[in-house]
Amino acid sequence: LEAVSQALDINIATAFRMRHKLMYSLEEEAVTTVIAEQAELDEKYVLKSHKGTKLEHVPGKKRGTRASKRGISNEQVCLLTGVQRGGGSYLRSFNMGRPSADEVMNLLPHIEERTYIWTDACASYNKLIKKLGSDSKVVSGKKDYDKVNHLNNVNNFHSMVERWYRDMGGVASKYINRYAALFNLRYQIGKMDPSEALLLVRSRLR
Repeated sequence: LEAVSQALDINIATAFRMRHKLMYSLEEEAVTTVIAEQAELDEKYVLKSHKGTKLEHVPGKKRGTRASKRGISNEQVCLLTGVQRGGGSYLRSFNMGRPSADEVMNLLPHIEERTYIWTDACASYNKLIKKLGSDSKVVSGKKDYDKVNHLNNVNNFHSMVERWYRDMGGVASKYINRYAALFNLRYQIGKMDPSEALLLVRSRLR
C-alpha cells in the first residue's frame, strides 16, 4: 500500500479502497468460473482473522499465533478448492471448519458435469460427485499416488496460497473471498508467458 501510495501520490486509505474495488470486481467475476475435464478437489484452512478491526474483549494476535483448539475447528476459515489439470482454479470460502456435504455443494455451479474428479478421503464430496454424474478416484495418501492418480496440482496451489497469505501477514476473514479471487488470477497468470499475462490483466482491468 505504501508503494502504491507513493507511486500515485495518494494517501494510503485511498490506495486501500482502490485495492478492494479491484478485488471486489474479481470476486464478482468469479461467480462465472467453471472448471472442467479433470479436476482435483480439496480444502485449504487459514486461521480466522479480524486484522484491521479492534474487537472489544478480543485480544489482538501476533503473526504466527496458533489456534486455541487443536486440529480443524471453527477457528479456521475453510477455502474449498478446485483445480483443473492444465487449466484454472476456483477458490472460495463458504464455511468455518470442516465442510459438510451441503456446503461442498456450493461448488456445483463451478464444475462441469461429468468432470473426472480426484479427492482425498473426505466423504463430504460424495454428494457433489453423484450430482455431477462424475467418475472419481479417492487418493487418501502418498501410498495411493501414481502418475495419474494424485492431488499434486491442488497441493501446489495451496502451497502458493499459503506463501502469498504469509507474505501479506494474513488478511481479514471478512475479505477472504476477495483475496481468493486474486489468488485464482495469480495462479492462472503464473502458468503464462509474461506477454500473455499482461494482455489478460489489461483485459480484466478494463
